[in-house]
Amino acid sequence: MESRETVVFDPAEHSAMDRQFMLSQLVVPRPIAMVSTKSADGVANIAPMSYYLPITGSPMLVGVTMGLREDGAQKHTYENAIASGDFVINITSDGLADMIEHVAMESPPEVDEFELAAWTPVAATKVSSPAIGEAVARLECVIRQVVELGESGVPFGEVHLVIAEVVWVQYDAAILNERGRIDPLRLAPVARLGLRSFLRTVPEGVLDLPRIAWEEHIAGTEGR
Repeated sequence: MESRETVVFDPAEHSAMDRQFMLSQLVVPRPIAMVSTKSADGVANIAPMSYYLPITGSPMLVGVTMGLREDGAQKHTYENAIASGDFVINITSDGLADMIEHVAMESPPEVDEFELAAWTPVAATKVSSPAIGEAVARLECVIRQVVELGESGVPFGEVHLVIAEVVWVQYDAAILNERGRIDPLRLAPVARLGLRSFLRTVPEGVLDLPRIAWEEHIAGTEGR
């Protein structure tokens, strides 16, 4: 095997910000939950969250990690979601890509990110938070549990793992293929890479692999 030069990163020797940046550059690509909420004062908020994962189908759960703002305050998305008990995950498709960094800004609480991005707020079906009219798909979510993790009070340390149940899914028929299934190329999700880099879903980037049963694998190795 050809020798390779390697670089070592010891978390004990780096800051919380450096550690998170390292995770953000190596745990890639990550889906982006474009989370929409509304404050108790009625101000709509949108924020892209890329520490986000599906958990289980029964009940239908997702997890979104919401950390602190750079000034150490709670994110408006988290405060709004806790106050209302719900939020909407709008799938970040290519049509929303140009405004990702605009709605990611740590703007004052009175700023309506729908106006900032020139997106259309629409009423959700089962939750109080608004949805993004331009999104081709959305998950309406009700909070079931919050797990406190990380170093308390430290930006890039303290996080809230918000576990929510998806109570409604809605998407455009245009993203379906001829078999009635969601086509990833028609959904056109945008993923997060390191720092300011993102990844578009394009035909040459899709890798289709067949599912192989153990019995098929064994049969294929016999006689080698």
